Formats: sequence, structure tokens, C-alpha cells
Amino acid sequence: MNSMKLKMNIKNKTIAFFRIAFMLISFSLPFIFTYGAYENMISKGHYIWFTYFILIFLSVIYVLIKKNYFELVNANIQNEKLIYKNLLIFKNEIKLNEIQGFKNGIDDDSNEYISLYNNKNKKIATLKTNIYSNLPEFLNALKCENIGIELTAFQKIIQKIKNLITSKKE
Repeated sequence: MNSMKLKMNIKNKTIAFFRIAFMLISFSLPFIFTYGAYENMISKGHYIWFTYFILIFLSVIYVLIKKNYFELVNANIQNEKLIYKNLLIFKNEIKLNEIQGFKNGIDDDSNEYISLYNNKNKKIATLKTNIYSNLPEFLNALKCENIGIELTAFQKIIQKIKNLITSKKE
């Protein structure tokens, strides 16, 4: 049995700290807004606008949690298993042979990333080159193959528009 051990190294721990702090601070946005908006919106009957802004804040919180959950990963390989903590807290493990592969991509900020997928085609983690220092070595140790290119949400929208335009020309 191979007992190789390899750990992901975060380049700059302050990036992870600020991302987590920003996410936690965002939880207070609806409460601060509700407190400030009581006199100007709720008391004047502007319930639709109030609901609109609360939904915007909740959407921002959801996006921040989802993004940090998949991107802030503390991972290591031990005894043919990938042991990882999403959001640096939630511990999971998966056997290396259950990893389907990875998709590479470039996010909207021009940072390269690799998304790992399990054999059920479910995303495990998104590893960005600007966050982790030993990403190529870690990827080689996982012994998984490239299964495609992953597009960001904005890139998917552009691709759909491009496909729509090219299909109308034909």
C-alpha cells in the first residue's frame, strides 16, 4: 500500500482570512439594512423595495458562501485518499480512484483554476493557482485526468449567445 502524503499549500493565508472575514461580515447586511430601512421604507409602505434589497443581500451571501466553500480548501493526500476540508472547516474524504478527473478553466478575473469532480460528476473543489502554491504537484499526485473545460457563469452566457447567433446563420 502506498502511504504517500502530500498537502496543499496556501500561498498567502491573509487572502483566505479576508475572504472568510468578508463572508462572515456579509451575514450582517440584511440586519443592518433592516435596521436602517425601517424608518425610510417599511414605515412608508415600500415593502416591495425592501423585499427586493433583502433578496439581493441574501443572494450575495449565498454566492459568497458557495464560492468560498469550493475555493477555500485545505486538502491532503494520505493512504490513497483525498482528505479535504471545504471552507477550511467541513471535512470530507474520497478515495483517489473515485475521483473522475478535473476540468480546467479561467475565471472572470483571469485566474487559472482546476475543478475536481467525483465519479458522480459532482464538484469536489475548485483549486485556483493564485491561492495554492503546489497545485501542479498536487494534481499529479491525484493521478486524475483532464475531463474538459469548465466555464464560469458569465462565460456560459456568452457561449449560449454565441451558439444562438451561429445557429441562426446556418
